[in-house]
Amino acid sequence: MASQLNPVTVSAPGKILLAGGYLVLEAPHQGFVIAADKRFYTNIRISESKGAAKDTVITVVSPQFHLEWKYSYSTETGTLVADLDNATTNPFVEKSLRVSFFYLHPTKEMLSSNLVITIYADNDFYSVLPHLPKGPDGSSIDRTPAAVEALPKFLKCPLDNDGKAIVNKTGLGSSAALTTSLVGALVYFFTNNNESKDEDLPEKIHNLAQICHSYAQGKVGSGFDVSAACHGTHVYCRFPKCLLPDLLQQLEDVDQHTDHNTQNLQDTLTRLVELVPWKEGMVQEITLPKGQLQILLADVRGGSESPSMARTVLNWKAQHPGSDIPHWTALSQLNAKVVELIRGLSSSPIASEEYDKLSKLVASDWPAESPLLELHRTFMEIRTDLREMGEAAGVPIEPPPQTALCDATMKIPGVITALVPGAGGYDAVACLYIDRPSVLESIGKLWAEWKEPIICPLAVRATNGGLQLEKQET
Repeated sequence: MASQLNPVTVSAPGKILLAGGYLVLEAPHQGFVIAADKRFYTNIRISESKGAAKDTVITVVSPQFHLEWKYSYSTETGTLVADLDNATTNPFVEKSLRVSFFYLHPTKEMLSSNLVITIYADNDFYSVLPHLPKGPDGSSIDRTPAAVEALPKFLKCPLDNDGKAIVNKTGLGSSAALTTSLVGALVYFFTNNNESKDEDLPEKIHNLAQICHSYAQGKVGSGFDVSAACHGTHVYCRFPKCLLPDLLQQLEDVDQHTDHNTQNLQDTLTRLVELVPWKEGMVQEITLPKGQLQILLADVRGGSESPSMARTVLNWKAQHPGSDIPHWTALSQLNAKVVELIRGLSSSPIASEEYDKLSKLVASDWPAESPLLELHRTFMEIRTDLREMGEAAGVPIEPPPQTALCDATMKIPGVITALVPGAGGYDAVACLYIDRPSVLESIGKLWAEWKEPIICPLAVRATNGGLQLEKQET
């Protein structure tokens, strides 16, 4: 019965693609994706009253965006219908609900009450600049790491003159983290899996979340962002592109009412979520050396259209037949080298005292035999190849303002690399550094004083964890 369905809260992390930009779109190339310690959360609970309506009413609330959406769900037909009074639509919410309900197909006994779904996110997915206090001079904004860390949790987006939320993304993969947390919460809620021992449940959630995210995007992406939201930090190799197009077309046909065979859709969906192996070796374990290396991310507030940039680069690549593609081949080898070096640092740790010593020197002054120097140089080569590939393809993978910022950051003692993560562009800058307070303070000082573009350090740091079921407050 519905009264037995306990409230659940599921969270999923954001991501930072430190190595593998563009190449991760095509197997067998690898991507080194780091899970952020900032998360999207989805809470699902039974509403206090059912009311007289025949269908179940599902209310989705997003306080940070000042938004609410209502849907009605029929347990008889298995269909989800958006309320005509919804002021906006969010495809990642609506299509994730639609596909998840097709898969879970909750019964009338399960849904004898209405549902309330609340979605909220840690601050760093969106620019925190509007929320920062004034600096010591009273006119500038205090853009220091300490000021960002001190902000209250779950800040609401500011509103424009028309009352609409002003949303400036920071490139942490908000749509993937939202989708994964929502799908995970729905699966846990309807399978009553608060204390689940189903070892396959995380993989089922991953597969369903990939399907929902692809459907909401209208295309099959690389999937590394959803994979990070599920599995945390890892080395990723994309799933076969051929897995999802037929299913996505079926979903589209049912959505457009050109095909009413929902049973066939449900069978296909169940098979892809539960029975079909996606790819052996898709997720390979890796971690940053604990307590020694860390990530700092800068909000640049430019914003880039990653999908259109990716299409342009792939079109450029298609103009170079053969196996030895300029920059592409070199990047494949360099990305694999980064993974090898990180694994080596974790499996054969450098003494903490050695990290202390290196944190006081700029990378160019590190000993020639140091694996950190080799890691630094490998990232330098990656930056060069990505920048030149972008110039050849006509895409600003590392725009000149970002180049200047990264170069300046890399002159700070203890910094291994500073680069534009993922697809590049104007979204963000990431810095991999030796995890010592003096290094973090120096990076924060440089970024806080940087004039053009205006940037702001974020509170996000690297972690290992992926999707998790949160403890309920009593």
